Amino acid sequence: MNEVKFLRDQIETTFKGDSWHGPSLLNTLDGVDLEQAMARPLGERHTIWELVDHTTFWLEAVLDAVKDKAMPDPSKAADWPSMGGTEEQWSQSLKRLEAAVNMLLDELAGWRNEDLERTVPGAKYSFKQMLHGAVHHNLYHAGQISILKKKV
Repeated sequence: MNEVKFLRDQIETTFKGDSWHGPSLLNTLDGVDLEQAMARPLGERHTIWELVDHTTFWLEAVLDAVKDKAMPDPSKAADWPSMGGTEEQWSQSLKRLEAAVNMLLDELAGWRNEDLERTVPGAKYSFKQMLHGAVHHNLYHAGQISILKKKV
């Protein structure tokens, strides 16, 4: 079995495809406008926009790791950036998220199964674990976004 192909498929499907579990992250974000993106319907909980930027931050960190850069220390990472306030900034956040996924998929296209067993730079886990984690992370936040959409 080609594990790299499987992981690439999982990343792509859970981001922008048709998955067995329900809507992908991109489908979940479809139609979210600026007001919805910035709303805090659950008190001080994160907004949809903050979840998008947080997810992007970690996808870019995974992409950097695939390019042999060290993973950031989660306790020191700026993984919850401040959201913007304009339609253009919201649009840029969505484009940045999609670009991060597409660049990661492109970067993994040349990988072999053996590459997955290597240890991620700056971490104590393998690329296989990290990439499975990226899939889980995307879906976790897609679920949160779905809940927030229903509340606004």
